[in-house]
Amino acid sequence: MAGCWLAGITLAMAQPPVIAPIPLLLNDLSLFRNPPSNWHLVADVTADLTKPNTLSVSPGTGVLVNQPTGQYGQPFNLLTQLQHGDIDLEFDYMMAKGANSGVYLQGRYEIQLFDSWGVRSAKVVDNGSIYERWNDTLPAGQQGYEGTPARQNASRAPGLWQHLNLSFQAPRFGADGHKISNARMLRVELN
Repeated sequence: MAGCWLAGITLAMAQPPVIAPIPLLLNDLSLFRNPPSNWHLVADVTADLTKPNTLSVSPGTGVLVNQPTGQYGQPFNLLTQLQHGDIDLEFDYMMAKGANSGVYLQGRYEIQLFDSWGVRSAKVVDNGSIYERWNDTLPAGQQGYEGTPARQNASRAPGLWQHLNLSFQAPRFGADGHKISNARMLRVELN
């Protein structure tokens, strides 16, 4: 998850009873499980558009920043303490030039965050798309499946703040524990 910054995160649980949105204050990292060393709280951040994944930050709190380390993958992901079912999630973020990231719901369903500025036809790897699931045991060319590209590329240029608003419906399970319906992205609105 390189070069993604979040500010003004708001959550609302969508399962009955509906509750008022809960703003997540970014005063410390206590909302997250074992935060990796590449994640920090700062007062402000800007992207250097002459160099990929390069940031300038101001000390303080209120903005969550992923300082690129050149490494990526599971050990560098930031996971919340929040356990949720259905959820409405709304937040602002900025991408550095060439940045690639994502937001996982329930640790499994990803909305892609990517520097997709200038892309004419969005694919599942582009900003605001529902990223495909992956299975390395499948034959080459078939490992990625079930992704949905954004209908259009609404991405802003690197270094500009973007807004994502989504509604997620968790999978449903019967009394016997068997899944009776899959998870669904009810709404994914970018900018």
